[in-house]
Amino acid sequence: MFGVEALPLVHSFALSDEASQRAVFLRVYLDLLAEQARGRGRLPEDWFEALQACLTKALPRERDLYLAELAKAYLFREARRGAGPRPSAPAATPATLANEEIEAILRRDRTAELVGLAADRRVRLAPEHIAALAPRARDLARRGDRRLADILLTRQPVRLEMAALFLEATSEQRRAILIAAQRAELGRKAAAPAALDEETAGQLEFAVIAGAAGDFAESLGAALGVEAELAERIAADPTGEPLAVALVAIGAPRDLAVRIMTARDMREGEGFPRIHALARFSDRLSIAAAQRVVEAMLGASALRARPALPGAGRRQAANPSPFLRREGPRKAVANPETTTPKALNSQRP
Repeated sequence: MFGVEALPLVHSFALSDEASQRAVFLRVYLDLLAEQARGRGRLPEDWFEALQACLTKALPRERDLYLAELAKAYLFREARRGAGPRPSAPAATPATLANEEIEAILRRDRTAELVGLAADRRVRLAPEHIAALAPRARDLARRGDRRLADILLTRQPVRLEMAALFLEATSEQRRAILIAAQRAELGRKAAAPAALDEETAGQLEFAVIAGAAGDFAESLGAALGVEAELAERIAADPTGEPLAVALVAIGAPRDLAVRIMTARDMREGEGFPRIHALARFSDRLSIAAAQRVVEAMLGASALRARPALPGAGRRQAANPSPFLRREGPRKAVANPETTTPKALNSQRP
């Protein structure tokens, strides 16, 4: 299937302030979902971004209507696959659902039911429910099924519990997640700061300058404790936001992070979005908050479980300059103009 930018008029409708034009965009989006359900290609990623922009523009009642339509479309697609209920059998009932019923749906772990539950705005989901849904949505999205992630990210407000969907979120949603993470760390006892070891730092810098994307992904994956494939996805994000947060989390020195982001931006030549992302996050995001988000995003607890990496040692040049100041005890040098020491409170010149 073609991307949304191939239809500039439809794309503009997604960003329109007119409800009638936003409705046209949604109709086209739903038609393409139906085509995808019939096995006629996969919907490109930029359609999801346009949908997120459309839902952001929509008023509350309008957004609820759109989400209900999306839920029906997702259920219809599931029914065509033979893996879920028919559209006439809704996955989630109205707002009479009690916590026990919601938890029963979560335990059954049927994708169609979870999608219906997240789409029904009449059902109030507690933070613990979102915390259970978000990792499931993340895992489904990694396998190519974004239905639950698409709908879950539109629930307001965007909570810290949605940090598992950081890679799937828009820039605005990511910003809200990071603010929530930073707020959650306020008042907590600061842990020992992470510091990237010199060997890994050198590997990251060499790989990014050489343009070796595979080597860079392997080194970043080793630092994060995840597979190179996932690290490559973090590094490849065109906004640079996931990579900026990951570099903060592993304790990369600021100068190294700047060189990494600059090298990737210069290679792609698209207005330096990565260095802008680093500038937004590095000074405002604590290491603890970054680690909290990265752990949820990766689905691993390795960052907090392992001890802080040792700090990088000072680099010594092979032929150091003779003008460099050497470390060592300072020797007192006599002042040639003063031949005898002065007594305390002396009036002698």
